[in-house]
Amino acid sequence: MQEQSRRSMRAAIGVWLFLAPCLVAFSAAPVAAAPASEACGSDLVEPDWNRTVDRAALVPWNVYNYYEDWYMEEDQRGQQYAETGETERNDTLHPEEDWMVNWRYPQPLAPLRSSMYATMAVGNDSAGAYRFNISAEHRMTFCVTLYGDLDDDGNRLPVEADVYLLTTSQYQRYEQSYNDAHSPYGWWDDIEMLLEDRAPELRRYDPMGWTTYRDVHAYEAVEEVSFSLSLDKAEVSRSLFNGEVWEDFYLVVDTWDNGHGRDAVSPESAVYADVAAVATPRSFVMPPASVALVLIVLLGGMVAVPAIIQHRYAMAGLDVVEP
Repeated sequence: MQEQSRRSMRAAIGVWLFLAPCLVAFSAAPVAAAPASEACGSDLVEPDWNRTVDRAALVPWNVYNYYEDWYMEEDQRGQQYAETGETERNDTLHPEEDWMVNWRYPQPLAPLRSSMYATMAVGNDSAGAYRFNISAEHRMTFCVTLYGDLDDDGNRLPVEADVYLLTTSQYQRYEQSYNDAHSPYGWWDDIEMLLEDRAPELRRYDPMGWTTYRDVHAYEAVEEVSFSLSLDKAEVSRSLFNGEVWEDFYLVVDTWDNGHGRDAVSPESAVYADVAAVATPRSFVMPPASVALVLIVLLGGMVAVPAIIQHRYAMAGLDVVEP
């Protein structure tokens, strides 16, 4: 009886040793005290533009002429509109400012350490983006609420659009995809069906495909969304020619038919997005190797536990005294 009690005790200790790394990992991970939508409700201030937050936009080529002030006189622009079918910009349908559209080199941003709130106006068949510098010392919570123009009674009309979180390199592929889709040559329609319903992990292997951060931060055909992000370490990309390159993050509001099978279509109106970003200091940041260590322990336990049980069973048979 005493021997059986000792065996039970050793078995219990073995199980606890097997589960201890998992329990430590779960207890060390920060847990939100409230849903993400509630975390975006207070202590919000206007962002420090061009220092911690930057604004960018992608618009149809036939709405904005990036170089009209530099190269063409007014009569030349009128002739170009007649030849190409371009029209003068409708500010109601395309509320973006010119400086958001013209090409400019993105300046380095300081880490976002305080909560912010801003309203983004995105034109029809366009994309608007806020660029952030996110560090691993803060847990970021994003809340986005979308609405359309005013109706006759002064109420905001509901509208659906897509919300994506991209790194710098992912945004560059997304921007190239947008430019290809809005090319005046019209070849995008012939291959758009190839991208629909394709798994996210397969889009990265397509020259026109693009993916979101961690393949999960894609929220399509929504009216509002809230999500959180915690980094294990500084986000950098590595390449053979450029070495290590710092990655910013782009929060994109998408109002064009980007080729994904479940994305929202163009709403034929401007879209307004109330965007809140809450930076919460993290008291503990798990090292990147913690996931690998937990998996190694789990896999090792799956191999070791059956071997130990088999060894105990075999040894118990040898202890039996024959009559």
